[in-house]
Amino acid sequence: MLSAATLPELLHRAAATAPAATALRYRDERLSYADWEHAAAQLAAAFAARGVSRGDVVALLLPSTPLYPIAYLAAARLGAITTGINVRYRRSELAHIVERAVPRLLVAVERWHDADFRAICPAGPDVLWLRPEELRAGTLALVERLAAGAPSPPLVAAAPDDPVAIVFTSGTTGRPKGAWYAHRNLAALAAIEARRHPEGLPPGRVHLAAGLSFAHIGTMARMAVQIGTLTDLLIHDTFEPAAVLAAIERERLTHLGAFPTQAVMLLDHPERAHRDLSSLRTVLLGGAPASPALIRRVQETLRVRVEVRYSSTEVGIATSSLPDDPPEVLATTVGVATPGVELRIVDAQGCPLPPGKAGEVLVRSPATMRGYWRDPEATAATLDAEGWIHTGDIGVLEADGHLRLRGRQSEMYIRGGFNVYPAEIEDLLARHPRVARAAVVGVPDARLGEIGWAFVVPREPSAPPTLSELRSFVGAELASFKRPDGLTVVAELPLTPMFKVDKRALRALGTQQRERP
Repeated sequence: MLSAATLPELLHRAAATAPAATALRYRDERLSYADWEHAAAQLAAAFAARGVSRGDVVALLLPSTPLYPIAYLAAARLGAITTGINVRYRRSELAHIVERAVPRLLVAVERWHDADFRAICPAGPDVLWLRPEELRAGTLALVERLAAGAPSPPLVAAAPDDPVAIVFTSGTTGRPKGAWYAHRNLAALAAIEARRHPEGLPPGRVHLAAGLSFAHIGTMARMAVQIGTLTDLLIHDTFEPAAVLAAIERERLTHLGAFPTQAVMLLDHPERAHRDLSSLRTVLLGGAPASPALIRRVQETLRVRVEVRYSSTEVGIATSSLPDDPPEVLATTVGVATPGVELRIVDAQGCPLPPGKAGEVLVRSPATMRGYWRDPEATAATLDAEGWIHTGDIGVLEADGHLRLRGRQSEMYIRGGFNVYPAEIEDLLARHPRVARAAVVGVPDARLGEIGWAFVVPREPSAPPTLSELRSFVGAELASFKRPDGLTVVAELPLTPMFKVDKRALRALGTQQRERP
């Protein structure tokens, strides 16, 4: 099934093979694969009635509910392209994505939590507004209402190289950019994922989608994996640690995927001690670097095998840990290249470096993006003529093939002429007995150019660490120029809509505090 060239073909095969298999669960609603295909065909009729056709963009400003994957496949049936907009985005972010994607149709929820999207949505595209209560009620009834009276359009025979998805970056280092994927790339990603499991993935497994925006690469590019393996997707529209812990116990989940920040929230939640989590066998940490301290904590607390994965919006899949990786390897690397993926480390001039040398990580595979949507300059800066994606991450490829990440080029700061990568300092600070979480950024300094500023969440709010303590702690393991020069104790680290630490916000705050007399 994973060899299907397009998403609609893949869904059709799944619905024909196992029509009654559960595909999507949300609140009290269960949709089968047959339901999913039928609803996608109905919604495609509603989209076509609004003028959507092959090559058009359909933007989804929707929370994570069953309507999102239905709309995604509905657009694909018409040969259209789907892009998602995170419901945690606000006015300027919405305007930027709409301006860049130029959607023919925007399907949007009127309100979600504290946002009134009718008030802040930019003018331009035709908008299909939906009430939040409609999304929380019966999805199939909503689709029937939207498609009422619309003639059923024929299924468009999309070519494998036709665009199907635009996935916007989280914008942690600049304005969001839209990485676009063709059907062929999604099929290749599914095939590469299958190679990670030579024994085959068990059909019908339950995957918990716990509050992650479906606009993320984890849904947009990996939809073919879910359909091809007949996965039962259990959807939570927001990330609530207590609800996730209850779901693990109720569903007897054996596998859990989470961002590192989400894993910390689950481990720290008071409900954890009262839930039976013994069914868990593996926890996958991805979406952002996980510190060695966190990996060890997950292993020891939950008594599970931790898997780590390295990917990005531009690279749907790159590396994965191996089942027999010892704890020290698992805690310090992101695994090896997944079969079908090539890795390369290069210097500043783009020349390949031997094992053990640090440089920029390049990735090439048939599952990477084709480029940034309507942005040739950014595409040329990231995707070279040989098909290599320049990730902007700094890493070391070990002789045995394991990739050790040092940090992002964009996060590196230069203190007195020395390059400093915050990731290694953050990993060390996380091991301090009085530190729960830490982030380090570079801020301007008149004498040294830039200095390191640490933001720390203390384990005990009443007994936070001092700057002197942290400088001594870091200085015992790392070079003196890597010791933090400033410290701000915070209750929580700010997060982006994709649950990553918001380094831009921290740099702004650190700069303000540095400038205070």
